[in-house]
Amino acid sequence: MKPLCRNRLGSERGGALVMVAISLVVILGMAALAIDLTAAYAWRVEAQKIADSAALAGGSAFLDFAAAEAEPYARERAYQYALLHTIKGEFVDSSEVTVEVLTAERKVRVWINRDGMPVWFASVLGFDSVDIGAMAAAQAVDGGAARCLKPIALPDMWEEKDTLQDLNGNGVWEPGEEWVYDPEVDWYERLGDFLAPEMTETGYGSNHRNGRVDTYSNRSYHRDLGRTIQLKAADPQDPYNFSPGIFFPWRLPLDPDMEDCESGAGPGGQDSGGATYRANICSCNDSKIELFTPYQVEPGNMIGPTFQGIDELVDSDPGAFWDEGLNGPARIVDGAIVAAPESPRVVKIALFRPDEIVNSGMQTIEFNNFALMFLERMQSPQSPVNARFMYFATGEEGGVGPTDGSLVRYLRLVE
Repeated sequence: MKPLCRNRLGSERGGALVMVAISLVVILGMAALAIDLTAAYAWRVEAQKIADSAALAGGSAFLDFAAAEAEPYARERAYQYALLHTIKGEFVDSSEVTVEVLTAERKVRVWINRDGMPVWFASVLGFDSVDIGAMAAAQAVDGGAARCLKPIALPDMWEEKDTLQDLNGNGVWEPGEEWVYDPEVDWYERLGDFLAPEMTETGYGSNHRNGRVDTYSNRSYHRDLGRTIQLKAADPQDPYNFSPGIFFPWRLPLDPDMEDCESGAGPGGQDSGGATYRANICSCNDSKIELFTPYQVEPGNMIGPTFQGIDELVDSDPGAFWDEGLNGPARIVDGAIVAAPESPRVVKIALFRPDEIVNSGMQTIEFNNFALMFLERMQSPQSPVNARFMYFATGEEGGVGPTDGSLVRYLRLVE
């Protein structure tokens, strides 16, 4: 009987070894799931962050350039941003990045793919590596609000009916023409109401701003790119002024965190007065300004505060200038002309319907658009404030008014 028991014990030990071996495979498989898949998930999170950031970087080109011109900048920015980052400590290679620019939609898609990421325990299950990938898309969409506005408003487009002002009757402002809004003669049109509901382009001085086509990239606001525009007159008798005592300064809300200007412009601290107005020019008031929301005008000419604020702002980038070749702000760097779209002299200006001004006293105005302008230097306090029209202003979604400012864009991830 003893030999038989000995054989049974040997058989049970053999079965136990088999069970242990199977259990080890299961345990290692679980380790593969717990460790390798966790690592792969972390790597994918890194890739997703890079795709998100690169898509936003590419989409920013549609904030700085017209759609027809933005494609190469969007592609370059997306690639450059992606290649600055790493996955598992290794820099992203250009072969791992795919960029798609959808000009008509003002959208940029970015794919980040890395193959052959090493694994450890998963090799027991026959997997030597894993592939990871991520995709994101960012789109520049119409905005209803913006920040860092300067406290000088600009009358928006109207159709000139007086042939003595529109000398050649072409509906486009040209140098030498003094367009003065007169509700008895002229009329403001939101071109979207006249042409097509989806067309909401507005701007300064041209009833052709919207174009006659639906293709976004062909809309004709490009005609005004680089046009010199008078933002504010110093002379009370200037025909640019709609009403006595109204020179187009306006009051921004209080921004308690706004940085002080350097040359005695004052820290602000209130929403009215010369010191605050001056500070809102040379510094950045980060209050959120929304379209179709009432804001108070600032009565008076503000000659001194205007000159002081603009003089300090221009002195923050004195070498910047408008280059006709680039058709944009530029500066000289190492003997070469280099584009300078980030210059502090590129400012956001609020636009309003000319019929918003109804009298010469205290009143409110609502803005229908925001635009970018490049500020020229004032020669003296008695000089007008001139700027070059650029177009798109970086903004954000509005909270009260509708989101349809055709010259203000903000970026959002959409995929």
